[in-house]
Amino acid sequence: MSGTIVVTYDGRGVASMVSAATLLASPDRLGRALHDGVRAAGDKTRTVVRKSLHQQMGTKRYGTIVAATRSFIPAPMTYAIEGSGKGLPIVEFPVRSSRAKGRTWRHQPRDGAGRFGPLPPSDIGFVMARPWRVEHNFKRSFVAADGTFKARLPGSTRTRKLFGPSVAKEIVKDATLTAFEATAPREMAAQITKRLARIVP
Repeated sequence: MSGTIVVTYDGRGVASMVSAATLLASPDRLGRALHDGVRAAGDKTRTVVRKSLHQQMGTKRYGTIVAATRSFIPAPMTYAIEGSGKGLPIVEFPVRSSRAKGRTWRHQPRDGAGRFGPLPPSDIGFVMARPWRVEHNFKRSFVAADGTFKARLPGSTRTRKLFGPSVAKEIVKDATLTAFEATAPREMAAQITKRLARIVP
């Protein structure tokens, strides 16, 4: 699974400078200037996106976001930032557990003859985590013998590991998307104009 945000530079704002550069510089030099401008602008934007994702998702480590994102230039004048992977393991977020309180005979239902039956399934969870910087209690959750955080599946003895949000989904929405849209066009214009100015006398 992956989510990608892409910026493509519209050079109409510096059309006259590009025209002059084309006449005064070799095609290779002009192409390198444009490529370097896109790369520099994209790299600056990527840092902003990663920092925003770190805040938005609430991960404990910034490095977790770096490892789940990559950037590349898929076409001329275009820079892409991609988030990949499914939900991050819950240990990548602030997480804690509470002690499970055993249920007693008072919780056991009785049949018509007054005999105690088995304890009914419970949705009580004992694992709390803070994905998105908001505390969540996971239903039927517990700490397994090996120390991993798990939850029982409804109506079953089977269990699953606990996960938080996915970088692939979070990169294309909310504060991260807003930060990307505010930064990418501005940096593209600034970095490309600066490099074109260097090759125009």
